[in-house]
Amino acid sequence: MSMFKNKVYKIEDFINLVKEKKERLPNYDFEYCYAVYAKNDNVKIHDEVFIGNSIDFDENDNEVYPEFVITNGFHYFCSDQNIQDVVDLAIRQDADVSNEKLIDALNYYIDNDDFKDQ
Repeated sequence: MSMFKNKVYKIEDFINLVKEKKERLPNYDFEYCYAVYAKNDNVKIHDEVFIGNSIDFDENDNEVYPEFVITNGFHYFCSDQNIQDVVDLAIRQDADVSNEKLIDALNYYIDNDDFKDQ
């Protein structure tokens, strides 16, 4: 299994992994799929996020969250594709984009289902 999952990170530290593409492989691999869980609806610099398995579903189509998420007060924030798309686009627009701007762009995307113009 990928070594970056099932851990708590400061959001800026995890964004650095995404910027460097260290949390994905060039080709699809299910083991590298993940979800970002947060304690707040919008994340801020220094907030902690939990990177864990994606939401699963039981036989009755009820959502099943990782146990750590439930017991530690986290909730689903975004998918791996969401954070990767936002970070990758922002870097294409500005190779020196700050983590604060990336966090702002991610929150904007989560709130509006659209990319923020940089």
